[in-house]
Amino acid sequence: MSDQFQLSISTEVKKSIDIPCKKSSTKFETDVIHWYWQKPNQALEHLIYIASTKSATRGSMGKMGNKVEARKNSQTLTSILTIKSIEKEDMAVYYCAAWAPSHPRGHWMRPFMLE
Repeated sequence: MSDQFQLSISTEVKKSIDIPCKKSSTKFETDVIHWYWQKPNQALEHLIYIASTKSATRGSMGKMGNKVEARKNSQTLTSILTIKSIEKEDMAVYYCAAWAPSHPRGHWMRPFMLE
């Protein structure tokens, strides 16, 4: 199970960034991992999800659709969210989340602050 902690990530405008999210799981290759973002004083918004380790998934909805991509690495048990060409308006808290039957609430969510 992943620990709850917030990782602060600093970046420059126009750069691309990878946010890694590690999930200890015996079924990682088939686990669906979702990515969300939340801007200050706004609701949480779903960005993208990834189910397969075989191919990357591109976002298809919302303002971030063509700027985000998610992939999974089964060797490191990590899902990676790539945000391309960062703009100031992309600075937010990003979350990776997954269903986990062994978790008391059935799910876990891990925050990453992009600033």
